[in-house]
Amino acid sequence: MPTSDRPPGPGLPVTAVLWDIDGTLLTTGGVSTQVFLDSVSDVVGRRPDGRGLDFGGRIDPEIAALLLGSLGADESLIPQVIGRLQVNANSRVEEFRQHVRPLPGVVQTLSLLAQAGVRQTVVTGNIRTVGRIKLEAANLVPPIDPDLGGFGDSGATRVEVALAALELLVGANWERSLDQCWIVGDTPRDLLCANALGVRCALVGTGTHSAGSMSGLGADLVLTGLDDAAKLYELWALT
Repeated sequence: MPTSDRPPGPGLPVTAVLWDIDGTLLTTGGVSTQVFLDSVSDVVGRRPDGRGLDFGGRIDPEIAALLLGSLGADESLIPQVIGRLQVNANSRVEEFRQHVRPLPGVVQTLSLLAQAGVRQTVVTGNIRTVGRIKLEAANLVPPIDPDLGGFGDSGATRVEVALAALELLVGANWERSLDQCWIVGDTPRDLLCANALGVRCALVGTGTHSAGSMSGLGADLVLTGLDDAAKLYELWALT
């Protein structure tokens, strides 16, 4: 059922939360972008600037395609870019640790969910290597369990990525209904993914999209950020 067709109200059950990473849980201070641009440069020999491109909510292979296209390079180079991205990220782990920070309210929200026994993992456009580096640099593992997550190399689309996470959750003995699973993200594409899967969705205006710009899209809840999440806590019966 599309999210917008569900009746609103407090106390909606939550047993699993699939978190987006960038702009929702944390910021990398620009390191992630620089590593990606460097990876394209390593393959093509020219460095894109990335300006004017819409990356929000896309998986890394899609971002690689956009960057290659901006240079007039062929999309057949996507696997090589992703391979370099993995290598470059691993070589710059310390740089990630220095710059990655959880966004305001994130640690408290994750802690409250953990205390309530909610399973927490990610649905992210980041390939697995990069996503894990970011989560660990922000000290969000645990309560987030990346082993159950969907990453940008888990499927060809964001919906396939999310399906991969759901399958892992079920394999880890999560037996609740989709109606008790939430995607939390910072872009309209997170909502489209949630609607495609029939799970609930909360959007936060801490990325490139403001809360106001997403308020009429049909999410169960739109927040300015997780530092002002009282309505979400009420909805999830965490207070």
